[in-house]
Amino acid sequence: MDIKSLVDTFFETDNLKELLEQAGRMLDCPLLVVDDAFRIAASYWPNSFQDELFFGALRRGEITYEAILAISQSEQIAQGQSVRMEVQDTPYPRCFAPLISSNIHIGYLIYVDWKNELHQTPDEQLHMLQMILAKQLLSESSRNHILSSTSEEILVRLLQGEFPSESIFQLQITSSYLAHYKPHRLAVVDLGLYRNLHFGQDTLKNELRYIFYACHPFFYQKQLLFFLTAEHDSTLLFSFSQKFQLRISISGPLDSLYHLPQAYQTAQKALDYMLTQSNQPFVIWAPRLYQRILLEQIQPQYALCHPGVSALSAYDEKNHTQYCLTLYTYLICHHSLQQTCDRLFLHRNTALYRIRKIREQFQIPLDDPDQTLYLLISASMVLLQEGEEQLFSSDLDQPL
Repeated sequence: MDIKSLVDTFFETDNLKELLEQAGRMLDCPLLVVDDAFRIAASYWPNSFQDELFFGALRRGEITYEAILAISQSEQIAQGQSVRMEVQDTPYPRCFAPLISSNIHIGYLIYVDWKNELHQTPDEQLHMLQMILAKQLLSESSRNHILSSTSEEILVRLLQGEFPSESIFQLQITSSYLAHYKPHRLAVVDLGLYRNLHFGQDTLKNELRYIFYACHPFFYQKQLLFFLTAEHDSTLLFSFSQKFQLRISISGPLDSLYHLPQAYQTAQKALDYMLTQSNQPFVIWAPRLYQRILLEQIQPQYALCHPGVSALSAYDEKNHTQYCLTLYTYLICHHSLQQTCDRLFLHRNTALYRIRKIREQFQIPLDDPDQTLYLLISASMVLLQEGEEQLFSSDLDQPL
């Protein structure tokens, strides 16, 4: 490869397409440059090259979710290294190389090694090619960013906190569909179990858009995000997650698109927590996990539990009783004996006996309103420590 000629072209033309065509002719190799949103920014292929996977991507203007997943999950690519992969639906292997300029990861170069000759080009030359293309892609992306922004780019910028006020955000979206778009909730999707690498079909994207029309999916920080509107049938989420092996977290109500970052953060916290609890596909409604997550955050302060509640917990463990559960239930029922009995399926006399013992033997001040919150938090921490997680996260998959 004549790197000097390529550098001369870089300084003379300032054009990504021309640079890529020149590099492709030198390598005799089909090439794709995609930006950080995985849209195709430039392409080259020899006249005799035929590959439906390659040309399918060109027709869409972007690579598939399956290909994106393969890139996103590669630790080597994340570390700035190139990765060669055999992929389905084509006889030609791909080499995926990150495009990095000034420590900014701005896209990828995809080589199609159709003649199995790419290994003959020295790594140093390929690395130099990638640096040149990265700088050109950064230059063109910067110019385009100033002139215009797609709706997807606006949403990513919103999530990154680039709009200091809602009025500026509203001004930015005036000429896009976002100006009149009113989503109800945000879905954050982990693709860690998704392994269906049908690079050419893009079945996940197609079915997502078919089932949840106008959900406007996009990628952010290696995850798939899409919106749910009031017209969407949320009961279809579970079968959808099972079919594609997805783990999905649904945010609380989204009263304004400008508040998307808050919806994302809460849905992400719920998803992060559930990923530690399950390695199976799931759908969770994030608000149902809020109290559980809060308790997990304060659990390290277990030593600050009310002494009487700690003693009650020790008594339960020794005697296989449920006094802590009775205390917790009595408190969340606002000291209603009838509701406590109904929740725990207890006889009234049994409940009275337990509550009297909690108050008198363990010196727990049930009648002191200043102590109620402290007692409730202490009882919650104890029950969580004892494995009673279901008390704080029931019906996770049921729509709110």
